[in-house]
Amino acid sequence: MRLSKSQLAVITVLNVVIAALLATVFLLPKFGLGLGGGGGVNDPDDGTHVDTPVTPDHDKLRGPSAGRVDGILRETRLMGSGDERIIDAFEKNGMLYVFGNATVGDYDFDAYGGFLCRIDGGGKICAFEYFTGRMTAVGVVDDGYAVATVSDTGTDNARNRLYHVGHGSTPREVATLGGTAVGIISVSAGKVAVVTRKTENSLRLTEYAVGDGDWAAGRNTDISSGYALEYFDCYVLGDAYVMAARASSLPRYDSVVFFTFEAGGDPSAHFYGGSGDSMLQPYAVMPCDSGYVILCRRNGTATIVSLNYAFTSYHRDILGFAFDDARLVFSGDKYYACFDCADGAQTYEFDAKLQVRKLLSATGGAIVDAPVKNAPSLIACKTKTATAVISVAGDKKVSFDITNAEVRFAQKNSDGTVTLVLSATGGAAVSAPTGGRDIYVVCIEV
Repeated sequence: MRLSKSQLAVITVLNVVIAALLATVFLLPKFGLGLGGGGGVNDPDDGTHVDTPVTPDHDKLRGPSAGRVDGILRETRLMGSGDERIIDAFEKNGMLYVFGNATVGDYDFDAYGGFLCRIDGGGKICAFEYFTGRMTAVGVVDDGYAVATVSDTGTDNARNRLYHVGHGSTPREVATLGGTAVGIISVSAGKVAVVTRKTENSLRLTEYAVGDGDWAAGRNTDISSGYALEYFDCYVLGDAYVMAARASSLPRYDSVVFFTFEAGGDPSAHFYGGSGDSMLQPYAVMPCDSGYVILCRRNGTATIVSLNYAFTSYHRDILGFAFDDARLVFSGDKYYACFDCADGAQTYEFDAKLQVRKLLSATGGAIVDAPVKNAPSLIACKTKTATAVISVAGDKKVSFDITNAEVRFAQKNSDGTVTLVLSATGGAAVSAPTGGRDIYVVCIEV
């Protein structure tokens, strides 16, 4: 077929457009402009990619900055352009060990996913360590910490890893887990238990013998239920374990359940709750002198439940008001049951025997977030727009404009100051986050 001049012109223009598009496709990965390129936000459930930081001259191992407001002596901010969250923090011999997840590999972070940052007592960043995948659990073990991660979720290559990292060493992968870790328990010298979840209706506890090489998996117990299980905690009682969870099949059934077993043996289940008026939605569980204390919702209202260790005595104390969330904090020899209500949190203080209880007015409606280590009379509290450290006696309070805080560590230092480690979205009292949320280590005067 013979082409006219106008047809030839159209074909020429189309060829130029196609060539330009092909050049763009090949150049995008080179300059990090396409999907998965340097500096992009990765699926936070993956966390396996490593990016070239977009800030090559950024000083990662730096000292603290001066506090921005009176009362904050210094601030160390762990920054990334994504949403950085703290998982937990620990102190050992004057060094802070901050564990968290980064969603972008830039600024302070070389990789997506789980990280450990070591910060000295003066607030200086000393080192970063990285783990493959998103961190799901961390626990204190012999000479360091055990860290669990998950990577490539939702794919055929999904993998759950267990690491050991010493106080002065780099992370070492020691085991592959059969599910996503939700709890790590130090049982004894040389033995660690890991609780994993493979489905929403099942949990597994596996004991590991801790050594210099790979950790040897030992006895395990599988727990399965006709209800969805939400893990709370696991306690070691002699040679046995007690695992606390929520068991639910909404909208018909809701309860707290305790599984008792020896590793390798069959679990016995103790349910408290049920259907109809007996539905009991648990929010927090802790052991106490006489057994266990549980914060629940029953018929829409706040309820405190206590059980003895033998599960033969059950007491229910209905407080009679509605709430949105609840948490339980132990500090010194006191428990603080905090119910987050629409018009402000209500916090009750009671002793380990659950015999003396009073409404704590010192919090002023703030949510109790964490105990202050080395200072049983102090607790860290928060509202959406402020973070505070208060005396439970009501004679001392310092408050700072820090928004959407999640306090994961609070400790009184030998000089009388208090160190807080938290995730936040900023506020007038701290430097502005680089992304949606950063991690802050602040030293405050109380």
